Amino acid sequence: MSLADDTRAILTAARSRLALEGLHIVLPIGRREFEDAAAGPSGVHLDDLLVGAGGALLVGDGGPDFFARFRETGRPIRAQEAAWPSNPLDGYTFDVLTAAVADVLVPWAPAVSFRLIHPFVDARPALPFQRLGQAAGLPAPGPLGIQIHPIYGPWWAYRALVVMSAELATEPVLSASCLGCARPCADACPVGAVAATGFSYERCGGYRAVAPACRDSCAARIACPVGFTHRYPAHQLAFHMRASMWSRSDRR
Repeated sequence: MSLADDTRAILTAARSRLALEGLHIVLPIGRREFEDAAAGPSGVHLDDLLVGAGGALLVGDGGPDFFARFRETGRPIRAQEAAWPSNPLDGYTFDVLTAAVADVLVPWAPAVSFRLIHPFVDARPALPFQRLGQAAGLPAPGPLGIQIHPIYGPWWAYRALVVMSAELATEPVLSASCLGCARPCADACPVGAVAATGFSYERCGGYRAVAPACRDSCAARIACPVGFTHRYPAHQLAFHMRASMWSRSDRR
């Protein structure tokens, strides 16, 4: 089997195994694309993350499946109940991804090594996940301030970067989901934080501090027409919305 066959097989196996966990977004980044996206803004090189690295996989959940599996484990859903210092979902993510990626790479061990890096608060080194997402083919952030996936819309999140010693090639760019959209998300935002010119985190955060309806939900996100069949149920959206309001001191 050639090296190209190996890398295609690794990607196929990773997508199949991770989908069982509800992790439906698995996008490869080639070495050059990674360097272009990360080295300039953050000063991080691929070899800084793993000696002999040849590429990386960006992994995200898509829709409610991953969170549903997390809930089924019976783990606590409030940070103060959790042993994980940041968020119990982070701990679950770490465990699931470590086991799944190890399973995937069994046929190539020990020739192919890997390192997992998560976009959790206080993770080091800090990586520009949105820029890496664009390098992997995702569109630029839209009016909601997040990248709108052509299938899952705003109902997904980054869960990990898997840096591998295998050489990986970036795939074709995905479609730009916001292109030509009438932006119902902007009309739905009660405070005008969502706009074609960019998302105002300050305006959104300030309003959510005094508006109970925006603490557990987001009218603008719900109004997005892309991926509406993958929308989070109310309890999951509330979980993520509350988590986004925690201060750094709360997470330590």
